[in-house]
Amino acid sequence: MKYFLSIILLLATLTCIAQKTVTICGEYRYIAPENVSPAEAKATATERARLEAMANEFGTNVSQTNLNTTRTNNGEAQNDFLSFGGTEVKGNWLGDTKEPEISVTYEQNQLVVTAKVCGKAREIVNASVDLSVKVLCNGVESERFKNNDKLSVVLKTPVHGYLAIFLRDDVNGIVACLLPYETENGKARKIKRNEFYTLLSTSDPLYPYREETILVTEREQEFNTLIFVFSENEFAMPNTENGEYLPELSIPDFQKWLRRNRMRDEKMQTLEKVIDIRNK
Repeated sequence: MKYFLSIILLLATLTCIAQKTVTICGEYRYIAPENVSPAEAKATATERARLEAMANEFGTNVSQTNLNTTRTNNGEAQNDFLSFGGTEVKGNWLGDTKEPEISVTYEQNQLVVTAKVCGKAREIVNASVDLSVKVLCNGVESERFKNNDKLSVVLKTPVHGYLAIFLRDDVNGIVACLLPYETENGKARKIKRNEFYTLLSTSDPLYPYREETILVTEREQEFNTLIFVFSENEFAMPNTENGEYLPELSIPDFQKWLRRNRMRDEKMQTLEKVIDIRNK
């Protein structure tokens, strides 16, 4: 009886932590900009309808990064407070249960697409690993850079896993892969637990370049985001349909890649660091 009771309690615990899979429906009305084609508008409306359905069912995670910056204006120091926010749906879309319903209209010469979707979705209830990440500017911990400053990161994790590092450039609308390097055959870097790694630097034994990683900008000031993708499970990096590694993606394509991987991997997580780059 004692063992039988233990098994019941174990099954009950597993049921409590299992991910919630449900059938949900959502709708989104998308007003398309002039440079967006009807096909792109339909795809965007459909994707946002799915996100809307999951947000209503599972909720969202809201993240915020605050930066205090100091600049000189006409010889006077001025302090700026900047805040960067992001919202992520706490669910993964597993597939449509019926074909999306799409309607197209024109209002005041603007293309308007309304999408209605129904499908299976799964709640994200990941237990996060406590990643320790420090961004270094010229070897000193800082997230503020000047043109041609050297970038590196120091990372430590309490568990074995796999890591990729991306740089999101919101101005140009691209996401570039910084790790793995081009010599690592498009595979996420294997990371051992409780070891300090200095990455994107000649201090890394696998770093294939003679020069350090340099940050540059042609603008007076810009902000980029370092995105750390980590999982205890090995994951596939972005690839073309022919299986060729893609070191650079558009932001929407990167988000689709990340979402697909999270659907397959309950242990995948991301950590973001906003970096401030100034021309002078």
